[in-house]
Amino acid sequence: MSDQPMSSLYGDRPEPPKPIAPSLLDQILGVFTSPVELFQRLNKAPSWGPALGVVLGTALVLTVIWGLKVDVDELLRPALERNPQVASSQIDLIVGFYKKFLLPLSVFSTLFFTALFTFLTALLYWLVGRSMAEGEPPTYRHALSAVAVPSLVRLPSMLLTAMICLAGSIGGLTPEKIPPTSLGYFVQVESVKVHALLYSLDLFFFAEAALLFLAARHTLRLRTGGAVGCLLITLTLGIGLRVLGAK
Repeated sequence: MSDQPMSSLYGDRPEPPKPIAPSLLDQILGVFTSPVELFQRLNKAPSWGPALGVVLGTALVLTVIWGLKVDVDELLRPALERNPQVASSQIDLIVGFYKKFLLPLSVFSTLFFTALFTFLTALLYWLVGRSMAEGEPPTYRHALSAVAVPSLVRLPSMLLTAMICLAGSIGGLTPEKIPPTSLGYFVQVESVKVHALLYSLDLFFFAEAALLFLAARHTLRLRTGGAVGCLLITLTLGIGLRVLGAK
C-alpha cells in the first residue's frame, strides 16, 4: 500500500480563506457600536497601523490649531512664577523663547509621546499575555491592535477640542482643559497635582480604558486577571504620568 495520502474523490480540499482584518471604518464604528465583535475579529486578523495613523493625524491637527490659538504668556508665566528655581529676570526670556518654538515643540512631543505610549503599553500588554492568555499566547501585533484600536474612541474629544479652539479665545489652557468632559472642568482646586488628577477623570479616558479591558479579553484572549492587570497598567500610566508632570 502506498504511503502517499489519498486524495478525495472531488480533489484536494481547498484551504479555508484567511481572516480579513477589519477596515479602518469598521474599527471606528466598531469601538462605538460593537466592540466585542471588533476585538474578536482583531484576534483572528490583527490590524493597528491605520488606527494609530488616524489618531496621530487627528492629534497633529489639534496640536497645530491649539498652538496657533493659545496665549503662551498666560500658559507659562503662572507656573514659572511659582517655580523658586526660576529667577524673575529669566521669565520673560523663557516666555519669549516658547512663543517662537512652542508649536514645533508641541507637534514633536505630541507625535513622539503618543507613538511611544502606544508601543510601550503594547509591550507591557504582550508581556502579560505571555503568561496569562487563554490558549496560545498573543503576538506583539495582537498587543498593538489591542492598544491602538481602542484609542479611536478619543477622536470625538479631539475634534471637539479643535472646534472649541477655532471658535474663540482659549487663553492659556492646555488641550485637556478645554472640553467639558472631565471633572477638572467643573471643579476648581488650588493644588496643581489634584487639579491634574481631576482633569484625568475624563469620560473619554474611561471609555478607552473600558475598551482596552475588552481588547485584552478578546483580542489578546487574556484571562480575567490578566485583563484587569492590563487595565491597571492603563490607569497607572494614563493618570500617574499626567499628575506627576503637572506644574
